[in-house]
Amino acid sequence: MDHRGDDQREGMIPSRVIDDVGAIKALAHPLRLALIDLLGQHDTLTAAEAARTLGTTAANCSFHLRQLAKHDFVEAVKVSSRREHPWRLKYLGITVADDAGEVTTGFNALAEQVTNAIVERYRAHRRFATQLPSPWRDVCGLSEGTGWLTVAELTELDQLFDQLAELATARAHGYEETPEEARRVDIAKFVLLLDPPVAG
Repeated sequence: MDHRGDDQREGMIPSRVIDDVGAIKALAHPLRLALIDLLGQHDTLTAAEAARTLGTTAANCSFHLRQLAKHDFVEAVKVSSRREHPWRLKYLGITVADDAGEVTTGFNALAEQVTNAIVERYRAHRRFATQLPSPWRDVCGLSEGTGWLTVAELTELDQLFDQLAELATARAHGYEETPEEARRVDIAKFVLLLDPPVAG
């Protein structure tokens, strides 16, 4: 069931730019990041539902959901007919501000957790990749290459990626209609400069 109102779905999906070191550190925990990721795939989840998916206890999930709520990442949904209250994301898009300090311990820990989560999902995908229909096999998986690109060319790639990522998120939360042939996907973008800047 869609928990968003029609007026909300007509606008941009809610997003947040993190510029607080404390909030960055709050995310840099494997279970909290897993909870954010799981809630990103569902409208709402209770602590018990999350625990069953993540292989931990409801009490553990409940504690970390409250910590995420403390830093304004999630919110409890008031439902009078249920003993255990579900939770939902407050923001469907989360990015770290450029001036938040990428050299901070908190940011590095968060980046490490995100990278580990992507690698684990890729390993899970490889276990059933050969069973996929040919069209899906052709577009899924890992591809990598090195070479030379300009900032303008990378900006074009970045904008296209953001559009597709926002569309996937919007469909997961009722902001856009999901085609019958669509499937849940994880798309990750790594763009890395191979050479450090030359000191002036």
